[in-house]
Amino acid sequence: MFDDRKHKVAIHIDEEALRDLRHRRRQRNDNPWTRLVWGCAILAAGIIGWLDHTGQLNASDYFRWWPLILIALGLAHLPRKQWVTTVVLAAIGILFLPALPFLPHVRVSMILGVWPLLISAGGVTLMRQALAPAAKDARRDNSFHSVAVMGGVGRGVASSDFAGGDAIAVMAGCQINLAAAKITSEAVIDVLAFWGGIEIHVPHGWRIENHVLAILGGVVDKTDGNAPAGAPTLIIRGSAIMGGVEVRHPKG
Repeated sequence: MFDDRKHKVAIHIDEEALRDLRHRRRQRNDNPWTRLVWGCAILAAGIIGWLDHTGQLNASDYFRWWPLILIALGLAHLPRKQWVTTVVLAAIGILFLPALPFLPHVRVSMILGVWPLLISAGGVTLMRQALAPAAKDARRDNSFHSVAVMGGVGRGVASSDFAGGDAIAVMAGCQINLAAAKITSEAVIDVLAFWGGIEIHVPHGWRIENHVLAILGGVVDKTDGNAPAGAPTLIIRGSAIMGGVEVRHPKG
């Protein structure tokens, strides 16, 4: 009887912890400001459509200002300090705004014409990673080097004193599995995702520090964020240029 009660209490505690974890995930991923912007935009679209239907105004005169929604969505990311998303959305919104007397008219072709500079940015990132000092105490047995070019590479690391490494994906995919690795204090991974993607699997209990610059790309941290004080720290730095970097726990 006592064992049954103990088992029930353990299950109850696990369920409470699971609900608390899900609640923290929703709080971290949910941005009320973006929902507010979308709500206002949908409300305004409905009112404008109804007034157009009743002949009180011409909806096309108002719907051409749809880029203001992108600008507002960009500003909605400011409270979360998501600077890159703010700048990208605001820049796209300003680009597609109707001609205004106080704003120079920028053509889309002018913006698309500078895309070769992104290739140069990828080259600069590679040079910086090549010249940067290696991770502290990094040796062959506790670090890794993974390069994927127009293909796919998977790498697993099971070091008991993991120090870091580097992952490069150029028009390719790179998967790094650190589920069996252990960090004594801190480790650094340099990444470059150029028209490609890098996926890093980390065990529970690690604290993730994101120092990746996203240029027309994205960085997603899907870990539970439930790392205690003094937890092992994984620092991820580098660039995601028209590519993506994702950090998550292993499935299963």
